[in-house]
Amino acid sequence: MPWQSGEPTMMRIKKIIILSIIVIASTEAMALKTSNNDQENSEEIQNHPPENIAVSLYQYGSDWKNKYPKFIYAKAHNSGLEFYQTQPFDTSTLPSISITAGGIKISIPKALSITATEDKERNIGITNIDISARVKNGGAILHEEARLYILGLIEKITASGWKKTFSLSKPRLNGVYALNYYGSQYIDPNYKLSLTEWMKLEGTLSWHFYSHHTYMTLNVDRDQEHLDPNKNGAYIMSISILPQEEQLRRYVDEKQRDNWRQQWIPIAQKMRAARNIAEAKLQAQGVPIATEYKDPELPAPPAGQENPSLPPNLK
Repeated sequence: MPWQSGEPTMMRIKKIIILSIIVIASTEAMALKTSNNDQENSEEIQNHPPENIAVSLYQYGSDWKNKYPKFIYAKAHNSGLEFYQTQPFDTSTLPSISITAGGIKISIPKALSITATEDKERNIGITNIDISARVKNGGAILHEEARLYILGLIEKITASGWKKTFSLSKPRLNGVYALNYYGSQYIDPNYKLSLTEWMKLEGTLSWHFYSHHTYMTLNVDRDQEHLDPNKNGAYIMSISILPQEEQLRRYVDEKQRDNWRQQWIPIAQKMRAARNIAEAKLQAQGVPIATEYKDPELPAPPAGQENPSLPPNLK
């Protein structure tokens, strides 16, 4: 996850999109394959999903599955997690996905897959939603078309109320300053990348958002071997949504996560110190810091717990 102190590297496999396309093509073949058995042929309709599938954070996975019984299956893991995943869709009729999270509802067209994760032992419903989707109509697409499509989607996301956010340890930068420092890692959602900038970025293109104690990441991957701006490329996008509570739990050892608040102050101070050092170096170089940005407040504690009192250097 991009929010943890161990930031993800951008060392992605260059052929990730080619592999994705192969997987999608295999899925299409599976969805279109017919059998010699008439009963199996009659079940082919299950690959044709409704025009829209809705999912919400903290919705119980069993309720979600029961709402779309032909299209969602559950897979339990010995860790106590249960994964609710969509069946392969007929790619000629891909659904849109309506996601309710962070007090906001957004819609993502042309979804290829959805995975919702639930911790059965905690009994709080779905706490992670991952979606993969086509960029526009999928397949070969001009880079300018892909750029305009993604920027248009980001504009809709920010207009709905989602705002940009930063990792606690990372310097707060706007616009082209964020682009120059982070590259493709923390692109400012309010900054409109030019085609030249779009083409120069390496690896996965990432935008990070926050709303009402919820984080969302939009990632765009593309075939690194087809980056001629005058020719077609191949793109795929993914969205991951996670409550702030779940993200902050991950900063401590697994056995201590239910009581992460007790350890939060020294963890946060260490990350804030790293940010302060980075911002001081940037300011010395004449780079403006986005001091108007404030880190989100801690989420409300569960019954029987209290949030720690933050010292001045963390406010």
